Amino acid sequence: MTPRERLLAAIDRQPVDYVPCAPFFNPLTPQQRAGRRWEFPFGPSEQEMAEYAVCQLGVAPPVALPIGDYHPNFFMSLYYDPHPECTSKTWFEDDQIHKVWETPAGRLQASVNYDEKWPHGLDIPFFSDFTIGHFTRPWLASEADLECLRCILRPLDRREELDRARFECRAMKAVADRLGLATIAHVGMGLTGAMQLCGSQSVCMMAAEQPDLLRAYLELDHQRNLRHMELACQFGADIIRRNGFYETCDFYGPRMLESFLGPLLREEIEAVHAAGRRIGYTVNTGVMPMLDYLAGLDFDCILHIDMAAAGVDPVRIRDKLAGSKSLWMGPSSVYHMWDGDAEVPRRALRELLSVLGNQGVIVTPSPSVHSIMPWDNFLAVVDQWKQLR
Repeated sequence: MTPRERLLAAIDRQPVDYVPCAPFFNPLTPQQRAGRRWEFPFGPSEQEMAEYAVCQLGVAPPVALPIGDYHPNFFMSLYYDPHPECTSKTWFEDDQIHKVWETPAGRLQASVNYDEKWPHGLDIPFFSDFTIGHFTRPWLASEADLECLRCILRPLDRREELDRARFECRAMKAVADRLGLATIAHVGMGLTGAMQLCGSQSVCMMAAEQPDLLRAYLELDHQRNLRHMELACQFGADIIRRNGFYETCDFYGPRMLESFLGPLLREEIEAVHAAGRRIGYTVNTGVMPMLDYLAGLDFDCILHIDMAAAGVDPVRIRDKLAGSKSLWMGPSSVYHMWDGDAEVPRRALRELLSVLGNQGVIVTPSPSVHSIMPWDNFLAVVDQWKQLR
């Protein structure tokens, strides 16, 4: 089997010649890396990562298609096509960065405290984990804000943008084809994106006190997702990865998740399946209370569960999910991959595979290998995988 064939068969829970190892590599931002050594023996580009992984390590990461403005250090595509009348300006004042969008629906503004941990320079993006802890004024707090966002967060539609996306995806697909790898597109943010627009406490309060506003935002996101999933499938993605990182019971109960997200996710799943592609869903922590909810969603794969997070039981995960979904996971990036003893991630992988078996399983540190982690720990995971596969 080629690496691509093996990965897709594993996602489909079909027999494979051996369990694939398909890791995700996260270069992190310069601010996250500050004071620490770059551990990767390759550069930060998708092509360098893929070539080294295949040729030197014998592992088979999927190649991300750069649909729009893809940021590998966030594993998401932050792309949208503002109305042509939209303009923006950014300025720095009193230790804060301020950004204003002028739109046909009115003015939209956000502000953040600036410090040495801010990675975006003189800008405030819509979708970044770093806004959450820095906001003094979030992007989304009212119906008026949402109407402005409707003018900005529009799906790709203009010919020149579509041509650019098609061209860039073609180049990365050529890399994947040359190396025999699968391709993946990171599409859809949902409540993760809502948290990045509102802040963590504010979005949870919005779910309780302004549910109609949150539902309206999620519908806006959903319609953009459907279009971008369609484009990703047209441009050669084998797998769509839907971000559910903050769509878990760390923040919401299972019934809330079903109410806010269930119908939208089912429509996205159906659209990807209608195009003949696979779709996976990323969840990391807060997973155990939502296993029944996840089991009711027809995702082909669940990615990046943290096996070492409090209360996680791989046996229950297997029993609830493995009959209908593949599991793309491995040693914990937080608890195992940083350990000073390389035997720790080795042992974690042995324990996990002893529970999950060898069908419908793909190995990766969960959620990813970071550029400042001890590289020997990842080499230990690869070596252990080769012994067990």
